[in-house]
Amino acid sequence: PGGALMAAADGARAVAGLQELRRRTGDDDGAQRVAWTDTWITAREWLRGELDSIDGVTVETDEAGNTWASAPGDHERFVIVGGHLDSVPDGGWLDGALNVLAGLEVLRALAHEDRPVGLKLVDWADEEGARFGRSLMGSSACAGTLDPDSVRGLTDKDGTALPDALAVHGVQLDSM
Repeated sequence: PGGALMAAADGARAVAGLQELRRRTGDDDGAQRVAWTDTWITAREWLRGELDSIDGVTVETDEAGNTWASAPGDHERFVIVGGHLDSVPDGGWLDGALNVLAGLEVLRALAHEDRPVGLKLVDWADEEGARFGRSLMGSSACAGTLDPDSVRGLTDKDGTALPDALAVHGVQLDSM
């Protein structure tokens, strides 16, 4: 059965998705998907559209801004696949996004298969830390290891405070 399931994953579609993401969010210098920016939101909106097109998959954003797509299984346990869409300025077109797009194809391939456990795709929010100098924000929040007071005073190069940037995107630092 494993071979049949893997045959359903479409590598060419994953590469086409990566190229589309590069077209939408990159320039001659590379990827420009810095977290909590309009370009990052463009990438996440594109991903959300792709996820919304998979029947039987639910999509939600948690209190830390992480995007979760879920396909239920026969048991409450689940497997997580994914990564992050955010990049460093001028980053490589595959950085983070390759994990998310590969996970998207796994979700597409397995969403309608009987599985003993559920499958979740995650796009962690602000894993690179390029804007505020603190990486692994979304995954740390999910793991319960993010101390809001340790990042509350962070600002970007333009003087924008991290809590203010989060609030623009509907995320409250103390609720992460």
